[in-house]
Amino acid sequence: MKITAEPPVGSVSLRWTGNYMMDMAVAGLLAFAGKSEPQSIDGQDLHAFQRWAETHYFAPELTSWISVVFTSNFLNPSFSREKKLEVLQGILTSYQRPGLLDVPCTFFPEQPAQQRVARDLLPMLMGRGPMNFYPEGHPGLPLSGLAITALQGLSVAAPLVSGKALLIDADDPEVLIEVVSRWHGELTRRAELSLDKGERLDIWASPRTRLIEVIREIIKARASVDLDVGTVGSVTLYHLSNSGQGPDVRLYTLQQPALRFLGAAQRRYGSTWTALTRVALHSADKGKDERYGTRNDLDEALFGLPSGAHTFVRRFFRLPFRHAAFPPEPPKPKKGRGVKVPVGQNSEGLNLADVWGLTELFLQEVMGMDRDRIEAIRELGTRLGDWIAHENDKPLFRALYTADRAAPLRHLLLRATLDKAKQDANGDGGGEKLPLLITDEAYLKVFMEADETARADFTLARDLLKMRVLQVLHEQDFFKKNKDDPELQETALDAGGDEE
Repeated sequence: MKITAEPPVGSVSLRWTGNYMMDMAVAGLLAFAGKSEPQSIDGQDLHAFQRWAETHYFAPELTSWISVVFTSNFLNPSFSREKKLEVLQGILTSYQRPGLLDVPCTFFPEQPAQQRVARDLLPMLMGRGPMNFYPEGHPGLPLSGLAITALQGLSVAAPLVSGKALLIDADDPEVLIEVVSRWHGELTRRAELSLDKGERLDIWASPRTRLIEVIREIIKARASVDLDVGTVGSVTLYHLSNSGQGPDVRLYTLQQPALRFLGAAQRRYGSTWTALTRVALHSADKGKDERYGTRNDLDEALFGLPSGAHTFVRRFFRLPFRHAAFPPEPPKPKKGRGVKVPVGQNSEGLNLADVWGLTELFLQEVMGMDRDRIEAIRELGTRLGDWIAHENDKPLFRALYTADRAAPLRHLLLRATLDKAKQDANGDGGGEKLPLLITDEAYLKVFMEADETARADFTLARDLLKMRVLQVLHEQDFFKKNKDDPELQETALDAGGDEE
C-alpha cells in the first residue's frame, strides 16, 4: 500500500528543542532543504526528504546506519520490499496524521502525542514491553507525528563512525548547523555511491578527530568575516549505538577554554599550528576511509582539557624544543595490527618562536596562568639560555636538562647566578650594576606559593623553563656548534625517555 497523502504547503512548526538528538535531526533536515531556520521547513521539504529516503534508505550504507541508530522494523528480512516501503512511508509521513493521545509530545509539548515510541523510533530507549523508568509505568515516550518524522533527519546529519553514530550538542545552534551542513554533503554522496555499487563503503573512524577537523573549517570560515567560534560555549559529542547487540554511548566534551584556544591558535599561528597538528596525524588503517578514517592525537587530546593541560603541553608543545636540540631518528614503519605511524615524521623544523607563542596562549586561555608569571618564566629562560650560550656552559645545560626535582633545580640556578655575579664583578662594567641571572622575587613567582612551598604545578613550570632555554640556545646555534660534543650526546641519551 503506497501512501499518497498530499503534504501540507506551509510550515510544519519545527523549532529548536534543547534536546541534542532532536536538534541534530532538525539540523539535518535544514541541511537537506538548504535552509537556516527550523520554522522555515514546510511540507514540501519533508516530502522531498521522503522521496529521497524511500530510495536511499535501502542502500547498504544506510541500512547499516539504521540498524545501529533506529533498529526500525521496516528492515525486517522477512518483509517483502513492498512491505518494507509501506512501513518506512508510515514513519516518514507521520507528521501528516493527527495526534490522538491525551498527553503532549515530549519534544513539542504544544502538540498532542500520536503514539508512545520505543527504541525502534527513538534511539537509546528500551523496548516496547518494559515499564521501568517511565512516568506512571506507561512504556515508551509520547511523540507527535512531527517528532517521529523529524527524527529521521539524523540519517543525513549523524555519520556512522567506528560502528556508532556521531551526534553533537552545541551551545550555539549556528555551530550545530555549520557542522551538520559540512557532513551532510558527504553523507548523501556516500548513500548515492553505495546505492550504485550495492555495497558499503570504507568506514569513518575516530569521532573526536572528525569533529575537530570540521570545527577547524568553521573557524577558518568565521575568521574570514571576523567572527569568533571560541565565544559560543562548549560542544559535546555523543558516540552512541542503539543496536540490540550492544547499546552504548560515550560522551566527550570540548570545553569552552579548549574551543577558544583552538580558534585563537588557528588565527594567530596558523601555519605553525597546522604543522603541529600534521605531526600528530595517523594515516587510516586498511578498510577505513582514506580521508575520514585518519586519527589525530592532538585533536583527540583537546577533549581532555583543561584537566589534562600539563600532559598536553608535554606531548605537543615540548617535543619541538627537544627535537631542535636532539633531532630524533625518523620512525621506522612497524608491522602488526593496530600499530600506527604518524604521517609527520617528527616536529623538527617547526618555528620555535611560534611554538612558544602557542604555549603562552595555551597557558592563558586553557590554564588561566597569570600573565606576570608567564613573563617571569620567559625572562628567566632567556637569561639562562643567553648565559649558557655565551659561556658555552655545557655542564650547566646538562644539569638543567636532567633536573627533575625542586632541590637540584634551585641549586643549579643559585650556582649559575653566583657564577654570573662573580664574572660581572670582575669585569669592566663601567660602574653599571648588572642584573642577576635570577632574583628571589622571580624564583618565588615562577616556582613557589605565597607560603614559600613549591607550587603544585612545579613540574609544569620546570618544563616551561626548559622549553624557553632550548629555544634561546637553538636560536644562537648552541647545538649546531656542539653537535659532536660527547657531553651533549650523553645528555640526549639520558633524556631519551623524557617524552610522553
